[in-house]
Amino acid sequence: MMNRGLSHRTGKGGIMKHATRFTLCLALFAWILPGSLEPCTTFVLKDGKDRLFFGRNFDFPAGPGHIHVNLRGAAKTSLPTPGEKPLTWVAKYGSVSFNQNGREFPYGGINEAGLVIEQMMHESPKSRYPQKDGRFGLEELQWIQYQLDTAASVADVAASDGRIRVSDNSVAPLHFLVADAKGDTAVIEYLAGKMTCYRGADLPLAACANSPYEDSLAYYRSLDSGGLAQISNADGRISSENRFARAAWLAGSYATDKAEPVAYAFDILQKVASRGTQWSIVYDLEKLAIHFRTTANPQVRVLSVKDFDFACGARWLLGDIHKTASKADFLEYTAAANAAMINAVWDNVEFLKALPGERRQAFANYPESVRCPEKNN
Repeated sequence: MMNRGLSHRTGKGGIMKHATRFTLCLALFAWILPGSLEPCTTFVLKDGKDRLFFGRNFDFPAGPGHIHVNLRGAAKTSLPTPGEKPLTWVAKYGSVSFNQNGREFPYGGINEAGLVIEQMMHESPKSRYPQKDGRFGLEELQWIQYQLDTAASVADVAASDGRIRVSDNSVAPLHFLVADAKGDTAVIEYLAGKMTCYRGADLPLAACANSPYEDSLAYYRSLDSGGLAQISNADGRISSENRFARAAWLAGSYATDKAEPVAYAFDILQKVASRGTQWSIVYDLEKLAIHFRTTANPQVRVLSVKDFDFACGARWLLGDIHKTASKADFLEYTAAANAAMINAVWDNVEFLKALPGERRQAFANYPESVRCPEKNN
């Protein structure tokens, strides 16, 4: 899937006053990021009834996080970033997302249509977001929220490339695993400034780690069945290609008489965990259920997307990822709690700590710009 177009004007806000400083920081972060972060792994498991279960390990130096309930019908304008024209949209779907960088900037989540999207670091010299063109450019985490807001399917996410792109002002080089309730899956990468969407016959294995998908697939295919079995039983820290191969082989080896699918998915996540694994999440796309555990709270807890009121005008809710066990544990969103989470994470992660203070403030303040039109709030 190729990008097209030309770019536009600078947005507004305090962050724009420091565009030069911000750009220099981005160049530095692009150099230090791959070696400074822990790995992540995702996969999609299909059971004997063609139901999808999406597994995700979040590996990172910091473990705090919020679970956000994002409302349907909310009107939004994209975070101002240097040289990008603002995009406005209204959320078509409500969603539940996992965040460390404040509300509206998730690492991943699921919407009420059954679309799941999760991100991982993309460690490749070819990983490069598109240059500015005629499309709207979104910060890489806001791009995820935009998809949860507007897309019901993998096809919708892929088609959005004609209108939006991940901005080249973004900090982290990411790629994405996407799945929907109809059974479609895709890996989306930005290679040499263009979106590449591996889907259908181009996605023989529905898994993703940190290496480019084609490199991971080539490594998998270089192993015989004995080598794959050895990787699946290996212990300790393993490379991106090994984690991909282990997750893909185990997911492909699933048999319904072997184990319950959610438990089996968590077993895979355990086998691809690293010393930096903070969260493990399994989404049941048919039931719209989220099963999750954290290193700080290893008990598996379950949330149902169907239990939440996503109508605009309902309360914006958040839960502490370590403490939340049910809908009853969610609290009403506050700007203070949002800022406190950002500070707790950014103060303890070196590349985030080094970001300009204006960037941190922009993330913290952004939710105040989101409105429910009928309530004007």
